[in-house]
Amino acid sequence: MKRRILVSVLTVMLTTSLFAQLPRRAFLGTQLYTVNDSVARLYKLPEAQGALIQRVVENSSAKSVGLQPGDVIVSVQDKNIATHLEVVETIGSYREGDVIQFSYYRNGELQHAEAPLKGFPKETSEHAEVIYDAVPYDGGYVRTIIRKPPGEGPHPAFFFIQGAHCGSIDGMNPRSPVAMLLEGLTKKGYVVVKTEKAGIGDSRNKIHCTDCDLDYETRLFTASFNQLSQYDFIDTSNVFVFGHSMGGVQAPLMQTDFPPRGIAVFGTIARPWFEYYMDIARKQRLLVGQDYLENEKHVARAIPFYYKLMIEKMSPEEMKQDPELKDFMYNQWSYDGEGRFHGRHYTFWQQLQDTRLFTAWASTPAHVLSIWGEGEFVALNPFEHELIADIVNQYNPRKARLYSMPNIDHGFVRVEDVQHAIDIRNDWEYQYTHFNNNLTDVLHEWMQEIIN
Repeated sequence: MKRRILVSVLTVMLTTSLFAQLPRRAFLGTQLYTVNDSVARLYKLPEAQGALIQRVVENSSAKSVGLQPGDVIVSVQDKNIATHLEVVETIGSYREGDVIQFSYYRNGELQHAEAPLKGFPKETSEHAEVIYDAVPYDGGYVRTIIRKPPGEGPHPAFFFIQGAHCGSIDGMNPRSPVAMLLEGLTKKGYVVVKTEKAGIGDSRNKIHCTDCDLDYETRLFTASFNQLSQYDFIDTSNVFVFGHSMGGVQAPLMQTDFPPRGIAVFGTIARPWFEYYMDIARKQRLLVGQDYLENEKHVARAIPFYYKLMIEKMSPEEMKQDPELKDFMYNQWSYDGEGRFHGRHYTFWQQLQDTRLFTAWASTPAHVLSIWGEGEFVALNPFEHELIADIVNQYNPRKARLYSMPNIDHGFVRVEDVQHAIDIRNDWEYQYTHFNNNLTDVLHEWMQEIIN
């Protein structure tokens, strides 16, 4: 008993110390709209720039400053504001308690205000205590959000690794399918752990998510996983990793201090990424209605781009010298002109090609559940998930299970089929009201079968 109390005290001390190093990101609390000519005339502004406030959230920084709907923010900390996105970007660089000056127009008159910023609201749960902690990483700290169910424990844990995007997973809409999955597992008695990426949300790091490579990010998740051993309410012999999409690539690559009991993946791949992207180039556009002959033209342009990027490891600056590659980069692969494709640094995508996932899956000691959604049009080839299960079972017999799950798309939404998933891909109201909760049950049943 004395040892348990000592461990608990050390855990609290560690949590308090790390949390003190990582204050909350600032929260303005407004719904904004970029000023155009008509708005400028309506609100008697001298020029068409700034951010019109459409709504102010209660208990927010904007409310404490005295900002109101109809005000137009034109500067923050003496930085002129041209669009609403500049307000979001500027406030995002500040932390809770920072004092900020605003200049804004109200009824055609320029006014000024100053106030300390409030922190972003924390997540809550009806079924768990929500703990905001941090992991030291690369000279900085990464935010972790842990849901601890009632009872002393130790409890089994569910370690979630999200997809490739660099968005924050703090403050998820509670109706989103990911949030509902995690809350459902909390309700079933699991400690649920989320980890922000480098420089995202509260995290403070030398490198931002958009500029780091795959190895850097995988080591970040590994550091977060390893810290689970410092919580006395977590049963480290029963920690389950769940990798969604890109997270399913990173999950088997983590070199952890203690092994996960199981690894479940959903909507991911196992083959080299040049092969995957050729699948996407040839199949995905047809699914969304592309003409066959036009699609063949696209494939003919895609092959040299993917080969130069993935195989020859050319930089964007080198590829830009070829007019055809330059056009493809900007118009087909979301190049931002600063080394990033689809919001990630080009080295991130290049490392994917060289990642030896077959070796990683062959050497994992964990039980594996490979889930393919039959409504997938992102990770659209079921062969990837079949490969994962087959590789694990060949080198570690009877450790892996393949599960083909009907009526679910890449985002855990209940759909009728692939075409239905395509039709509702931009319908957020549908997605936030049609979580396929069978996924929660499938994961729970699998974990209970193999739990120590």
